[in-house]
Amino acid sequence: MLDQNAKSGLLLRRRSKVIGFLIAEASAIGLLLLVGSLALSVRLSDSTLTLLVNVVTIAAAAAVAIIPIIFFAVAPVLPGGER
Repeated sequence: MLDQNAKSGLLLRRRSKVIGFLIAEASAIGLLLLVGSLALSVRLSDSTLTLLVNVVTIAAAAAVAIIPIIFFAVAPVLPGGER
């Protein structure tokens, strides 16, 4: 019984991790597409606004690249009882 509870807890933790990853990655990709299309299609006359759009585009692209590393490359820290 204890083994089954541990497996279901691990499965629930994995599922919530995947759902969190999907939400974070979809948000970052959506922001990248939105700001990237704005940067490419609209000619902004204010140089400060152009710089801001470019910085946000680069930050969104970096977030799209870093999110999978944060979610899946870092080893999880397990509680003492589950090691």
